[in-house]
Amino acid sequence: MSSDVHFGGDGRRGPLENVPTECYDVLCHPQRVRLLDILGDHQTRLSLASLTTELIENGQFDVSNGRARHEVRIDLVHNHLPRLAEYNIVEWDAETGVELADEPPVHPNDLSTLLDLYESENGDQLLEALVHPVRMHVLSSLAEHDRPLSVEQLASTVASQDVDSLSDPERAKLSLYHAHLPLLADIGVLEFDHESGLVTRHEKTMSTVQISD
Repeated sequence: MSSDVHFGGDGRRGPLENVPTECYDVLCHPQRVRLLDILGDHQTRLSLASLTTELIENGQFDVSNGRARHEVRIDLVHNHLPRLAEYNIVEWDAETGVELADEPPVHPNDLSTLLDLYESENGDQLLEALVHPVRMHVLSSLAEHDRPLSVEQLASTVASQDVDSLSDPERAKLSLYHAHLPLLADIGVLEFDHESGLVTRHEKTMSTVQISD
């Protein structure tokens, strides 16, 4: 598996292609990706205490260990675990601990892809920016056509597939123009020419989420 960044264009299953749209928001958080990786490594149920310890050991905290444990546990119990459980990605309770669900909606390869993305340069920023159904679709479309596309062309493909409930081309165009394309341009994965309305992919970033055998 590669930790370089690549989207589609070679006939293989696209990364994160089968992730349910509603899961994207849940999975774009670095701490959730990290804890899922820990659970995947252990392949067994972990107590909250053990999971907290590993998150602290694998993270960077500017506070004392005692305070860090308290903050991490509070985030797990009141934020991350309930959200992951809501989408059947983990099973947990405070007494028996946490484990990956038997049949999660996210393929293990996709979780590995997210981890590779997180561990790449500027991983936090990339993870939060790229793990979104519209933005993933834009990058896949650019890779598939291998040439600059207009905002109208991208909006048409987004609307035709009803990505993120954007079924109207004009709505999709406005969303791309004012939100998604500027954000992707800011993190350097594409160029967006406001005057011409053309969007061009950056070759060096088109391998961020490539799954290789």
